[in-house]
Amino acid sequence: MEETRKNTNIQIGKRLREVRNNLGCRQSEFAAVLKVSEEHYRKYESGVTDLSADKLLTLYKRYGIDPTYLIVGECMKEFDVEYYIANCNKEQKDAFLDRVMAYMSRMIKKV
Repeated sequence: MEETRKNTNIQIGKRLREVRNNLGCRQSEFAAVLKVSEEHYRKYESGVTDLSADKLLTLYKRYGIDPTYLIVGECMKEFDVEYYIANCNKEQKDAFLDRVMAYMSRMIKKV
């Protein structure tokens, strides 16, 4: 049973690292958001330490990271950008576009 838990933590850590890199964030940024030291955060990504439910919730609220993806490696749902934009209010659309632009800006700075 312990081996299964260890392997699960390693897979969650790999997906966490992938998501963080996709967002163009540093480990220090995620550590600050999760209110842990950078060393402790590295333990999440390496699978040494469990990522608690409250930390998963924090990542979801701050970055929109799907907890289901982190835990099992599958997205809860497909995302249709055109459908979302057509069916959201102005505030939701503006918030979405702000996030897209912030993401693009981070990616451009990395190049």
